[in-house]
Amino acid sequence: MSSQRKVLVVDDDENIRAAFSDLLKTEQCSMIPAASAEEAIAKLTHHHVDLVITDVRLKGQSGATLLLQVKAQQPNLPIIVITGYPNSISEQDAKAFGAEYFFVKPLELTVIREAIRSCLHVPHG
Repeated sequence: MSSQRKVLVVDDDENIRAAFSDLLKTEQCSMIPAASAEEAIAKLTHHHVDLVITDVRLKGQSGATLLLQVKAQQPNLPIIVITGYPNSISEQDAKAFGAEYFFVKPLELTVIREAIRSCLHVPHG
């Protein structure tokens, strides 16, 4: 069996992290949870990660700041940005900063699943 893909999920809402944990299990991925951008940066230095999913609004540094930091260190690491506050960052800005996908909460399961598969280059079907 191939090694599981690792997905870093950054959201200060425990319920969102739990929902992603369940979703990622169905996609045969393991999740590395982080509640803040600072925690995410620390985990990125200690773990190989195949994908980052981050909320924009976080306690401390914003997800946009995290996006820029991650892309500066690992430009090829795919990032999905999610937000409940679409006025805080536009999809155009998120993609200009290097995000592959941008979604507004509430998330549609099928859409986020397709984005995860696309970022991880998982065949569809």
